[in-house]
Amino acid sequence: MSRSPIQWPSGGAWTGPGHSAKTPPPPRRNPRLLLLSLAAAAQRLSSSSSGGKASELNSKQMAGGRIAHATLKGPSVVKEICIGLTLGLVAGGLWKMHHWNEQRKTRSFYDMLEKGQISVVVEE
Repeated sequence: MSRSPIQWPSGGAWTGPGHSAKTPPPPRRNPRLLLLSLAAAAQRLSSSSSGGKASELNSKQMAGGRIAHATLKGPSVVKEICIGLTLGLVAGGLWKMHHWNEQRKTRSFYDMLEKGQISVVVEE
């Protein structure tokens, strides 16, 4: 039983690096599947070889990879913009209220000065 090279629609055969025209490339395997199968094989070996206590410990240790852990994420741009906008509006509102208060004090001073209720000249 001889293998023929893989024929592409263009008519050419696969001749990748390290492969002749007679042998197709090896199939690609998913690395995650390989790790999962290795972990399952290790768990089977540990449970069959050393009894209950060790297999119980190994299964608890192996479960750490399957638990969903909290992942740290970078700053959220939308969240940063909302927080900045809120802090800016609060600080601006406080600054405006301070200036309105000062303006009210100045206006009342000049009104009282005009009415003669107060004087800037020191009485002798």
